[in-house]
Amino acid sequence: MKKINYLILVMIFLFAILPIVSAVKPITNIQTTEGYSIEPTEKSAILLNTNHSFELHVFNISSGMPITSGITCYLHLYHESGEHIYTGETSTVSHIFDYSFDLDANNFSKRGEYEAKFQCNSSTLGGSTQLFFIVNGFGEELTTAHSFKFNSAMLFFMILFLLALGGVIGFETPVGKFACYWVAHTLFIIGTFCMWQFNQGYTTSFLGMVGVWKVMFYVSIFAMLPMIILSIAMMIVYFSTGKEITRLMDHGMSEDEAYRRQGKKYK
Repeated sequence: MKKINYLILVMIFLFAILPIVSAVKPITNIQTTEGYSIEPTEKSAILLNTNHSFELHVFNISSGMPITSGITCYLHLYHESGEHIYTGETSTVSHIFDYSFDLDANNFSKRGEYEAKFQCNSSTLGGSTQLFFIVNGFGEELTTAHSFKFNSAMLFFMILFLLALGGVIGFETPVGKFACYWVAHTLFIIGTFCMWQFNQGYTTSFLGMVGVWKVMFYVSIFAMLPMIILSIAMMIVYFSTGKEITRLMDHGMSEDEAYRRQGKKYK
């Protein structure tokens, strides 16, 4: 029965730590045979509450020549909630070819998926494109490689945690139980901290699990205080016991008898 309970616990924990790999839509260009081709700098993720600049290169589709004057470019930025966050325009270039839009951090204060629509027009020709990206706490997209490495690390910690719990149950001596408990508690703190930081960094929507792992981390930290006090008390007891055993042996008592007497005293 205990093995079944452990298996259920492991399955629930692994399900809880399994992150979902995000997928950002690629740049979408409207294909035409004439007009302007607009190529923005690609970015799959942007750091939350951080300034960011978008640069565009504009080319004439029919000739392939870069367009550096005589047009006006526009940017409209939307959040997945439907909010129209930013509207801007520019008609001058920097760094020879760049039409730039410099957005401050207030435009990226919400987690989630964003859509940037770009349009450039002259009096006779035009072109447009759109760019999708996410905003999160790490400023990078959760890839399969990141997910696999994190899950592997958490699985390793989970195995160590279960072995430590097995030691708490299996050891008969108080010292062994206490040592295994310390190991298990430390691993629990490490695990909850990693889960808190991982979810806080990569999540783009639901922040409930971030709060849950954060609370569990701080609870486990505060729970160490009584264990520290108990550890100090146990060290004092064992130090006193050792001194008393030495004193009894100095008075001629055998080592086994001295240990038996001290064992009865602290039962």
